[in-house]
Amino acid sequence: MMSNSKDAAAVETESIQDKAMSHRSENETSCSVNQLIDMKKEDTTDLTDSDMIKTPIMPDTPEAVSTSSKRLNRMRRRGRLHKRQIESAAEGVDLKDGEVNNLKRQKVDNEEDNLQYHHAETDWYIENGLRKVYPYQYTYLCYCKGRWKGKTILDVLNSEFMSSSLEFHTRQIENGGVKVNGKSIRPDYTLKGKNELISNLVHRHELPVTSQPIQIIANTDDYLAVNKPSSVPVHPCGRYRHNSLTFMLSRDHGFHNLRTLYRLDRLTSGLIIFGKNSTSTNVIMDQIKSRQVSKTYLCRVEGSFPEGKVECKEPLDKVHPKIGTWRVRDGGKQSHTIFERVNCNGTSSVVRCYPQTGRTHQIRVHLQFLGHPILNDPLYNDDVWGPSKGKGGHYGKTDEELYHDLLELHSTKIFEDLVPDTGSESSSCVTKPKHHDLIFNSKQDSETHLLRLTPDPNCDFCLKKYQDPTPDKLTIYLHALSYKGDGWEFSTEEPDWAKENWSLQ
Repeated sequence: MMSNSKDAAAVETESIQDKAMSHRSENETSCSVNQLIDMKKEDTTDLTDSDMIKTPIMPDTPEAVSTSSKRLNRMRRRGRLHKRQIESAAEGVDLKDGEVNNLKRQKVDNEEDNLQYHHAETDWYIENGLRKVYPYQYTYLCYCKGRWKGKTILDVLNSEFMSSSLEFHTRQIENGGVKVNGKSIRPDYTLKGKNELISNLVHRHELPVTSQPIQIIANTDDYLAVNKPSSVPVHPCGRYRHNSLTFMLSRDHGFHNLRTLYRLDRLTSGLIIFGKNSTSTNVIMDQIKSRQVSKTYLCRVEGSFPEGKVECKEPLDKVHPKIGTWRVRDGGKQSHTIFERVNCNGTSSVVRCYPQTGRTHQIRVHLQFLGHPILNDPLYNDDVWGPSKGKGGHYGKTDEELYHDLLELHSTKIFEDLVPDTGSESSSCVTKPKHHDLIFNSKQDSETHLLRLTPDPNCDFCLKKYQDPTPDKLTIYLHALSYKGDGWEFSTEEPDWAKENWSLQ
């Protein structure tokens, strides 16, 4: 009941919130279900048709355990899970063998329907040069991991998903957003083992990416080659799903069921090649595994890079198993990169990079070791690596100290991309943002737009205001220029920052 003392603005706000909650309730059944995935991991493993689920998903049977959470997650990304199977998994409902077989027979016929089901979760719009996704209801699913056994559900959520507060996790559990085997639980519920299916219904917020269009380099019966904009991850991971390259290609360009051949870092721009069928995919994958593919990258680094070719064969290893950051370390993975200077303007140099191996962050770490980190690398060109920024593998601190310092950087600078509002223009679910160059993906008016931004009272992120990321947060001067193999070759144009007359504005 609304009191008579509320002013007109408060009445209007409450009315908009009521409409929004009603809108969400009506569309909740169309929201997708997915894994409660570890946000620090990104799995690009391809699947074949034989990877379809062969048994009903039942949390209390041994058959359910044989279908791992990672497989469910990969299948869900590729659209290989029928929406009825997804819904049943979330609710702990058994699908009879006949119904499962029927869903398999309908797989091809219903592929387009399933894609529409996933795409209909939300929509996107462009504001101030950024591609943004409306917040949406989303259910994460995961079987209980071995390391969680014997811990309370609250302790697990608080330790695994630190981006949300303890109060938020407690409220989520008490409000029924978190369930085990389809049943509501208390915060002190103790997890018993891998037969338990955990579901977590959240109001999901994705981070914005650049609105720079995806350039189609080549489109054949076997391959799709594109120029990936910086800031866009190749596939759904962490705080990105609809703002991932595979989702954007599927929804906005009609390219479905693409097979990822390799991955670029989110901030790296450049060439990405997808296979369209298993035969063509295996051709390139086999050449990549046998190191028969010539890869060329471009980067702009600090200082005057030496002329001629420079080789770096330093082995790479993770700083710590819990964070995806790498360093030079004896006993690490064999790594080899050849560098060649293109030009130098006195303060920075453009360098061609020829990676002979394909380690994560290989080019970035090798350049750091050589004392010429990428000019705007927010991770490997930072004082957190010590006075010399990791040159020569010298960090000036112990591994444990480096880990904790990087962990702080991880949560405050690199991976969140969220800066507390300081009074400048910002966007939030709570206040009506100032819109400049606002472009809608679908037909809607400003009122509908604001309605879809109405805050969820149970969502931590809805109650905070953040500045939009600045351009330096959305790019890195590293670009995948060309890939060449036996009988095929794809390349992109050079980025503007690689031109000889370029200067830092």
